Order: sequence, then C-alpha cells, then structure tokens
Amino acid sequence: MNYDKSFIEVCRKLGENIQKCREEKGMTIKELAEKTGIRKEYIKKIEDGKAYGVLLDRHIFKIAEGLNIKLSKLLTF
Repeated sequence: MNYDKSFIEVCRKLGENIQKCREEKGMTIKELAEKTGIRKEYIKKIEDGKAYGVLLDRHIFKIAEGLNIKLSKLLTF
C-alpha cells in the first residue's frame, strides 16, 4: 500500500512522541508492551515511525492509556 508523504510524516512524529513520553516515564519498551498487551516489536516499529496502521487501529489508545497520558499529548506536533 502506498501512503501519502504527509501521512508518513504524521506516523513518524507520532512515534517520536510515544518514545519521548515513554522515556520521560522511565519505561522500557518491554514495560510498555506488558502494560498495553502490544508486542514489543510492534511498539518499536511504531516508535520508529514505520507502523502506518497505528493511526487506524486501537493501539494508539492503548499506548496513551499505558503511558497514563491523554491521547492529545501524543498527537501534538
């Protein structure tokens, strides 16, 4: 599937925000995976900005919940 460049950029920025928030909380990817039920490999892919479906599925909500932050914090660029 081909994604629009702006969509890819949003995914990249989202991944950066997730990683930043996770690190601010002092959490590892493994710990976030355990809190959310999302495989750590997929969280890494999200943080790397390479999981384009993350905006289209429920994982983004689980991640915000697992980090105990509002979804809007992840989506502020």
